[in-house]
Amino acid sequence: GGGTVGLVPIDHGYILPSCRHLEDVNVCWLYWPQARRGYDEWTQRYIEGLDAEADMSLLRTTLGLPEDCLVTLFVGTTLVQCAAKAGLTLHATGLLMVREEASVPSAMEGVLSCALERCGLSLEGEVTDDEWRSDALKQALEREIEATVQAAVQQHRVGETYKCLSDTLRGSSN
Repeated sequence: GGGTVGLVPIDHGYILPSCRHLEDVNVCWLYWPQARRGYDEWTQRYIEGLDAEADMSLLRTTLGLPEDCLVTLFVGTTLVQCAAKAGLTLHATGLLMVREEASVPSAMEGVLSCALERCGLSLEGEVTDDEWRSDALKQALEREIEATVQAAVQQHRVGETYKCLSDTLRGSSN
């Protein structure tokens, strides 16, 4: 028929929360089987082509999103790009975003705190829009994210080596 179609807005507040409040990050896909698989070539190219700066500019001008929410976009995009390039799965990447324990900050919360500290800022203090937009903060975030991803890659390799050794030892004892 000729019925009308309408959109019903829902709360998307968790899509781009303020980077000051990453403690509540919840990625429902973290334990889906496909999150543990590597990226195919098409997906790898798509991730490489993401442009956080362009997306931030678009969201800033069209939706007027606050700068601290746009920093969350920058962190997320940069993390996914670095992690994919380093060979981490979406699951391993997601683990860097979520808290393993409620009282212990996630790796990305640590990244943000360290990057802000490098720029003489803190999550508890006042941060102006210009400071959120600064190249110095973006560069500090990129460095911290790259270091965190490399540490995760090393940890993953150690875990895989341990699993391989464990499997070998189990196999030789049978």
